[in-house]
Formats: sequence, structure tokens, C-alpha cells
Amino acid sequence: MGETQYRELFLFAAKVGALEGYLYERQKVEPLANWVGNISRMYRELSPAVKGEVNTVLAPVLEKALEYGDRLLDADLKEELKAVLAATAKDG
Repeated sequence: MGETQYRELFLFAAKVGALEGYLYERQKVEPLANWVGNISRMYRELSPAVKGEVNTVLAPVLEKALEYGDRLLDADLKEELKAVLAATAKDG
């Protein structure tokens, strides 16, 4: 991977990891539509090579975010995260 791809990968991973951490044992959340939307968009924009490298570690993080946010995230945000999760299997 080139420097640009590593940068994209780092920024994407930081955003997904931050969402997981934010939702961990949280009782109330602020609006998350932009956050989830950015994760979805950034994933789509990753190169196939980067996706192939990160999907096996990304999927469990997304699963945890969905688990932690189960009672807090609205249905649309859950579906958007589930779509990214499904894409990790397809793009794997």
C-alpha cells in the first residue's frame, strides 16, 4: 500500500473505533447520522486492496458498535452500519 492508502486506512479505522468506544456502555447518545454516514462513505471510497486488508478486523469492530448501540441507534443508522458490515463479507 502507498502512503495515501495508509492515511485513508488510518482515518477510517480511527472513525470506526471511535464510534465503537463512544457507544460502549453509553446510556444516551447525541445525533450520530453524520458519524455513521461518514463511516459508510469512507468505506465505499477505500480501494479494494485496503478493503481486503482491513475487512477481517473491521467486521468485529462494526459488530461491537452494533451491539453497544442496539438500544441507542435508530433503525436507519443500524441498517447503514449493517450494510457496511455486509460489504466487508462481500469485499473480503
